[in-house]
Amino acid sequence: MLRRLWQRIKHIWKLAKSERASPREIGWAVGIGAFAGCTPAIGVHGPLAMGLATIFKKNRLFAWLGSRISNMIMLPFIAVAEVQVAHLIRTGTWLDIELDRHNALDQAGALLLDWCIGTVPVGGAIGFVMGFAAYGVARRRDERRKRAEAEIAANETNEAIAATPPTPAEDPRPSSESPA
Repeated sequence: MLRRLWQRIKHIWKLAKSERASPREIGWAVGIGAFAGCTPAIGVHGPLAMGLATIFKKNRLFAWLGSRISNMIMLPFIAVAEVQVAHLIRTGTWLDIELDRHNALDQAGALLLDWCIGTVPVGGAIGFVMGFAAYGVARRRDERRKRAEAEIAANETNEAIAATPPTPAEDPRPSSESPA
C-alpha cells in the first residue's frame, strides 16, 4: 500500500514539474507567484498564486514557488517598500514612519490603503525581476539537457558503429596485428 502511495506521489510530482514547463511559461509562473507574494493577503500567498496560475493557465508549482518571496525575512521589507512607494504616489512625499502603538492604530486605514496600492508597482517590479531570472535559469537548464542528450546520442552512435562487424564487401579494419 505504501509503495503504491509513494508511486502515486512521485507521478503527481512529475506531472506538477512538467505542467507548462517551457522556460517562458516558468518565467511567467514565477512572476505571477512573486506578484501574489507581494500582496497584503498574508497567509494565503501560496493559494492566491496557485489560483492566479490556474486562471492564467501557467505552472502552479512554479507560481507557488514564486510566492515564497513573502517569507518572514523578506515580507517586512516588501511591505515597507510598498507603503512608501504608494504614499509617495498618493501624496508626493515619503511616509515618515514614527509609529507607536497608539499612532499605528490611528493610521491603520491609510497604511493598509498604501500597502494595497503599493502592491502594483512594487509587486510588479519584483514579479518582473523574479520571472526574468526564472526564465534565464529554465532556459539554461533546457540547453544543458539538450547538450547532454546530444552527447549521449553521439556516444551511442559511435558505440554502435564500433561494434558493427565489417561486411565481406568491405576491407577489414586494420588492427595493430595486421600489416597496413
